[in-house]
Amino acid sequence: MPFLPRDEPVTSDLNQQLVTLLGPDAMVAAGGYAVDGVAPRVVARPADRQGVAELLRWASAEGVRVFPTGGGVFTRLGNVPSRVDVVLDLRRLDRVVEYQPADLTVSAEAGITLESLRRELAQGEKYVPLEAPLAHRATVGGILATGYSGPMRYSYGLPRDWVIGISVAGTDGVETKAGGRVVKNVTGYDLNKLYTGSLGTLGVIVEASFKLAPVPETWAGVTAFFPSMATAISATRSLVSQVYAPQGLQVATPDVAGRLGIDLPVDAGAVALGFVAGRPRAVARRLEESARLLGESGASLVETGDEPTASSLLGGLTDLPWSDADPPELSLKVTLPPNNVDKLLGALGSDGNGAGDWGVIADPGFGVVQLLRWASAPAGGMDASDIMAEVDGVRRAAARLGGSTVVEACPPDVKAGLDVWEGAAGEGELEIMRRIKGNFDPAGILNTGRFVGRL
Repeated sequence: MPFLPRDEPVTSDLNQQLVTLLGPDAMVAAGGYAVDGVAPRVVARPADRQGVAELLRWASAEGVRVFPTGGGVFTRLGNVPSRVDVVLDLRRLDRVVEYQPADLTVSAEAGITLESLRRELAQGEKYVPLEAPLAHRATVGGILATGYSGPMRYSYGLPRDWVIGISVAGTDGVETKAGGRVVKNVTGYDLNKLYTGSLGTLGVIVEASFKLAPVPETWAGVTAFFPSMATAISATRSLVSQVYAPQGLQVATPDVAGRLGIDLPVDAGAVALGFVAGRPRAVARRLEESARLLGESGASLVETGDEPTASSLLGGLTDLPWSDADPPELSLKVTLPPNNVDKLLGALGSDGNGAGDWGVIADPGFGVVQLLRWASAPAGGMDASDIMAEVDGVRRAAARLGGSTVVEACPPDVKAGLDVWEGAAGEGELEIMRRIKGNFDPAGILNTGRFVGRL
């Protein structure tokens, strides 16, 4: 059965009905909860998972559209909604449900922030390799719903690689579970991966279980300056194939480096940033070998940094595209075969140095390229037609190289005229996604129109 969202909710007083359903303490002022400039009619913050399930059951019956959120870090990701009825704030679901350091597992509710979860795990000297911008706000549920990964993805993988169990409140008001709380669990369908990255369109994640790793004893970093993006990409591609390669390796343009507080030599056209974690002797050896290879591959200057410097750079690099203080006017994420990263940057460059006026953060090992434009930059302040032309140009270049492009941020008036996910899935894939959506959310109430294919 296809999902059929109603144009208008049946109920005339959402706030009063939710007060009756959840209690007055669950209602929150709507200020600051707009979704791409579309203000919600009401905001609800249930006290527990039962409240989440009851809200979804009621919303399905009434044709009310629900937009789940946590810390609000990823709110701008997705297409512009036609209307926002209820924003479902999950931040009261913030408990660590079960932590077994000896078994290397943890179960936590979806509203806990990444920073809080890390702090809890550190007490047992354990670590979950999830990454997210603004970790003091980003929640476990938001990270899983978006499938977000960061600069360490080449070694640590994606969030779905660490999830071993998940609990989801469905639109029928029933909480279902997949996987379990132990690492060796192979029963049933792997719904963990289905929910991870579905942008809250199939159900609302209320709890997740993860396998863990020991806390790295130390962190360090290596910074190498190159005359151009092309030479930096070539050198880092050689480095990622080595056994001593850093766990995270990114290449950035000078404007990105400047925003990270890096002082570049006058002749630098790119900077490579490597991040290493582990035991002190192993970290020291990795740094030494990485610095040597980068120097032999054309770097004009190579520097190494200790834990505070490396952690600061890693956090800044992760936060930059999602910064509240200096948000990019336009942010595109291109995913393509790693061997084509340099070809993409060359296709976009107007000066032979790669990427033209774009600020770039490139992952040469994983094949992810973040393209950024700031209104405050010399080439910033583009009008709507300029932005549309830039997006179209990047999409065409990426498609020729076997990649796809997601518009992660742009002005709402521009976003209203485009599909931010265009090209992310073929028609056959979209048909499968529509059928899954129809089965999981037949009333079409969850994050309506925001995801791939405007699901």
